[in-house]
Amino acid sequence: MTKNTGHANIETNEPHWIEWTTGTLSALVILAVLIWIGRDALMDRDTSPDLGVSVLQVEARSNGFQVLFEIQNRSSQTASQVTVRGEVFEEPKLVEAAETVLDYVPGHSKAVGGLIFKTGPRGRAISIRAISFNLP
Repeated sequence: MTKNTGHANIETNEPHWIEWTTGTLSALVILAVLIWIGRDALMDRDTSPDLGVSVLQVEARSNGFQVLFEIQNRSSQTASQVTVRGEVFEEPKLVEAAETVLDYVPGHSKAVGGLIFKTGPRGRAISIRAISFNLP
């Protein structure tokens, strides 16, 4: 720290303990961030998204039946323009199909969407899956 006496500046011989503490903590935070970024850069080998879809709920609506789904990206790679297709089957034939496009699903995250069917999927087999995506 600098002491000001009159017009001349006089430096103290020893820095204050707060300066040492602040400097040490700052250096530790910077080191931790560098290690985290380096580990992620070296260990992350995901080359494409890993998308999985699960049905959350089915509800009757005025214009049909709404099927809410959750799509999870288990990879660190982000997927954009994710097309999700839902199909309702009355074995063995396809009764109805619907599609939607999600703008993006970031790596290691989830997104929620919905499909609307005219016929009720209850009591029938339903299949919902991601059918395409782009890499941003």
